[in-house]
Amino acid sequence: MPVNLIPKFCNDTMDSCNGVEDEMQVSIGSRVKSGYDFGTVKYIGDVQGYKGIWYGVEWDNPARGKHDGFVDDIQYFKTTKPGAGSFVRPNKISPFKTCADAIRKYYGDREDETVAAHRRMVINEWKREMGAPFIEMVGFEKIHQKQKFDRLLEVCVHDQNVSKAGDVASLCPNVRSLDVSRNLFSNWREIIQLSAQLPDLRELDVSKNRMAIDMSEEKLLQLSVNFANLEKLNISVCDYEWSDILVLSHLWPKINEIIAAYNRIKKIIPPEDTLHTLTILRLDGNPIDSWYEVMNLGRLKNLKVLSLNDCEIGEIRFNDDLGKVELFENLEVLFLNRNKINDWRSVSELDKLKNLKKLYFLRNPIQNSEDYDTTSQLVIAKIGSLQELNGSTITRELRRGAEYDYLKRYGAEWKLAQSDSTRKSAFDLEHCRFQELINKYGIPEDSLLVKQPKNMTLTSQLLEIILRDESGKMFKKKFPSTMAVQKLVTLAQRLFSKPGNTGTPTLNLLDDQMQGAEICLDNVMKDLAYYSIKNGDNILVRFR
Repeated sequence: MPVNLIPKFCNDTMDSCNGVEDEMQVSIGSRVKSGYDFGTVKYIGDVQGYKGIWYGVEWDNPARGKHDGFVDDIQYFKTTKPGAGSFVRPNKISPFKTCADAIRKYYGDREDETVAAHRRMVINEWKREMGAPFIEMVGFEKIHQKQKFDRLLEVCVHDQNVSKAGDVASLCPNVRSLDVSRNLFSNWREIIQLSAQLPDLRELDVSKNRMAIDMSEEKLLQLSVNFANLEKLNISVCDYEWSDILVLSHLWPKINEIIAAYNRIKKIIPPEDTLHTLTILRLDGNPIDSWYEVMNLGRLKNLKVLSLNDCEIGEIRFNDDLGKVELFENLEVLFLNRNKINDWRSVSELDKLKNLKKLYFLRNPIQNSEDYDTTSQLVIAKIGSLQELNGSTITRELRRGAEYDYLKRYGAEWKLAQSDSTRKSAFDLEHCRFQELINKYGIPEDSLLVKQPKNMTLTSQLLEIILRDESGKMFKKKFPSTMAVQKLVTLAQRLFSKPGNTGTPTLNLLDDQMQGAEICLDNVMKDLAYYSIKNGDNILVRFR
């Protein structure tokens, strides 16, 4: 494959590229590194009152800067962020490398011991066959090196001051996965030139580069042949808005996964002609604060995984209808950790997604008012299609327990709302699945819904409970509803003590309303009232 498949560009035209030395020179717009700081060159030239040539740089980290491009009342350049600019001498800038040089240096200095041993064995066999034990195998080293680079399928040259592609085609043409993150690429033209030399490239990581986009969508579409097999792209921390990614998406005709975390994405424009092969989209850490912006992704019919961790979403609303929505019709996995969601209706709205199976929902403000177990039960009850919550499988028993507790928790409110149409409409929006759960389990008894008066005596608050084990042995006892489950566990251990019953028993509430299902009293620090235990309930005692 020839090296210069894509010659050097200039303003949407193609000019020949003469010499590596010219390519490696610093120019306006070049990305540079000084120490641990990255920046973009905004000025090259004299500074009044100071000798020699200076680079005016806008630093990615404004704290590294000293001014806005003004020195002694003369403006040499403008910064996009206040105080992010400064001048540096050329000798303070780290030298540039080509990607080919970085690969050659990093991988050429390494050799797997197994490969090295095999190499020595082959050389010795050749010497024996030739009857010349002292012969020097001239050229073998070059052949071996060439074979080693040809075998490279995954290449990582992270943070190696790479600014140009170089000749990777003759070095390692079979690369499928390439990581050039945190380097000094200043323009997508170099990435295109790099990809053009790797016809089987499937995964590309260009994160933590600041690359200009100065080609039209039509030109990018023409150049998409150079990304014909690209499936996964990491474009995080590149200072892009969604509109930038949409323009670039014309380069990726078969893209399957895009990671665009920690950019400047706030407004989302619906994709029209691109991204329809996308199945995974990760937008973590972007300043997205409106669910209506997220809904603009809803027509991506192949989208299965959407990650919105660490965004600024405050509420989720689709519409005021109670049925399923046509958006995100194949979305199965949704990440919403560490957002600003502060109402339970937002969780109910997620039940409108047709195929949502896995939800990651942690550290949102709405979860601060209850313990983890309670909030998890509420999420499970509100979203009927969920199979996993925060990585844990939702068993049949767990779902039934969560849904029945949900009925008991809001049943009284539901009954009161039936006589007022306005109140009923508001309740239905807040609890989209409630009628479905009533149809499934029936209406809980009033005794489970009405709170006990505060002036009740201790005697009237005692619950008569039947404790029994699997052999049929049973005890009928009265306990206060405020007693901790831990005390009941200790009592059960003593009552059912016999040879073979060792360790701590587990307690399981048998709920007739749930057709004999068992609810494990696994949080021993909670009181009996927490599990809505009532008079006459049976608790099964099991020893492990």
